[in-house]
Amino acid sequence: MKVVHKGFTHRQVFHPGPEHLASALGNHGVDVVSTIHVILYFEETAHSLVLPFFEADEVSVGTHVNVDHLAPAWGNKPVTVSATLVRQQGRRLEFELEAYQEESLIMQGQHHRAVMKRSDLNQTVKKGKVRSGESGSVEQPKIQGIDFWFDFHSPWCYFAANQIGEIAHQFELKVNWKPVHLANLSQAVDGRKPLEANSRFVSWYQQDQYDTAGLMGLPFCPHTEYPKRPSRALRAAIFASECDLAEPFVRAVMAGYWSEQKDISDLEWLANQAKKVGLNPEKTISAAVDPRYKQLLNDNLQLAVKANLFGLPSVVVGGKIFWGNDRMFLLRHYLSTMNTG
Repeated sequence: MKVVHKGFTHRQVFHPGPEHLASALGNHGVDVVSTIHVILYFEETAHSLVLPFFEADEVSVGTHVNVDHLAPAWGNKPVTVSATLVRQQGRRLEFELEAYQEESLIMQGQHHRAVMKRSDLNQTVKKGKVRSGESGSVEQPKIQGIDFWFDFHSPWCYFAANQIGEIAHQFELKVNWKPVHLANLSQAVDGRKPLEANSRFVSWYQQDQYDTAGLMGLPFCPHTEYPKRPSRALRAAIFASECDLAEPFVRAVMAGYWSEQKDISDLEWLANQAKKVGLNPEKTISAAVDPRYKQLLNDNLQLAVKANLFGLPSVVVGGKIFWGNDRMFLLRHYLSTMNTG
């Protein structure tokens, strides 16, 4: 662990939605952001502050939280969290944190983290004991890969596709890119259809997309004729995955659709994107219209239903589902506690 100067501060902006409210956790009628979610924002911001200072194979884990929840935060407004390092004693890190919504101080407190080798953490997990009357050893399952379920139709998949590769690399995992037609998934499981919600929610939902893109530094200019049919691009993505070039191809198509207003159903344009990332353009076009790849895409739909997915993007790892671009920080936290070796 490199030395981090005392007083170093990092800020992050979070966008709580309906699922972050206390009412979504069973506290019915309390439609404010839950305490636990703001604490998770604290953990993510503190971890992100020290992440650039890690040596090879290092991770950080939370060891202590002490907070005062001072005011309510609403689910339709961003929350800004600042973390300041106040002490570094070897691998022990202590932070002061504050969370604001507009001018209101929502929460403040202290958070401690410990830096350790991922390999040491894995060994600790393997040897860990739990007490329930009698002690017994519990070994966490090894995580071999991350299943990333996506559709070009969703801007949130665009945002998540630009994060999932880096997350997988951090934990030395492989991403299994899983294209699936979101509209068909929603129909199959009676899933969420946010653009069919009330006008106030839709207005906020669309603004949230621009805010998220700005926060991530991604260009964002949705197609004027949105939505374009994604089936051809999804079939081509299956072919790209077979060639171990899914990530560059998916990101190229996402960027074209969500920042350059390109027609993702256009075979010539798909072929050009394939060529740019090292795919055979003719074979890519062939896969985009091939009945076999149509069936493979339908097979993915059935697998998504079987996996209890209800929306995209979704990440499935270690038997857990992480739904939505705003759950990437929870995915990082989960992987940091698991045996990924």
